[in-house]
Amino acid sequence: MSAARKELQQVLCRYVTDTLIYIDTVRGFCEDVSKWGLRREGELNMMKDIKERVDSIRLHFNHVSKSEQKRKALGEYLKSKLTQVTADSRRAKLQEELDAVLKETLVGLAKLEYFLDAVEKLAVTSLHVFTENQTLCLPKGITLDCIQVVITVARLICPLLLEFKRDAQVFFLPRLQNVEVLSYELDKYIRTTQTICEMLGKSDFHSKMTTETVVNFDVDLSEDDMRRMLDHINQLDEISLLLIRASLDARRT
Repeated sequence: MSAARKELQQVLCRYVTDTLIYIDTVRGFCEDVSKWGLRREGELNMMKDIKERVDSIRLHFNHVSKSEQKRKALGEYLKSKLTQVTADSRRAKLQEELDAVLKETLVGLAKLEYFLDAVEKLAVTSLHVFTENQTLCLPKGITLDCIQVVITVARLICPLLLEFKRDAQVFFLPRLQNVEVLSYELDKYIRTTQTICEMLGKSDFHSKMTTETVVNFDVDLSEDDMRRMLDHINQLDEISLLLIRASLDARRT
């Protein structure tokens, strides 16, 4: 086997294997997205509850003027004034609750980020490599058509990924004054993630994939053909790296 043929075999095998790993990552997350969503919904409800209790600590008189139930609102307003001595301790307790909630939220968002990275990498994966490629011997149960569909759907999903272009560790800091904004953004994350998984669910990738791939070069490829294919795959790898760096930069800003 010539050096060019051996190099292409290694590069192509790695490229296909990486693609199957990304697909399996996406499949795994989508299978558990209902549980993931329920946990985030629970955290969202706790954040909304914290927001209500923060607001009740120090009510302003417009709470009375804007309320349809003036008598009840006046009682709440007077009660808040009489209990201001305990306001600091109540805030401290709510801060502890928010810390605990967002700690769990960040764990969930870390799993989401791993999934979104796989979707993003699939979106820049070459369809050409998986189009009637006679050199590939894919694992049993996996077809070129299946891979093409997943790549195509990932490309359609790309605009939705912009919703997540921020560093969750920086944005979701446990600040009581920001809890309304945090709950609003978390709600958007949940809805957008569900939409992405629904779109991916229409592609045929439900069975667990093995990533064992064989590249067969029994087909007649000239040295020039192999060199062009190798250059093409290397260029795709470079583009993928550039996109990953751009994504990381976007999350820092």
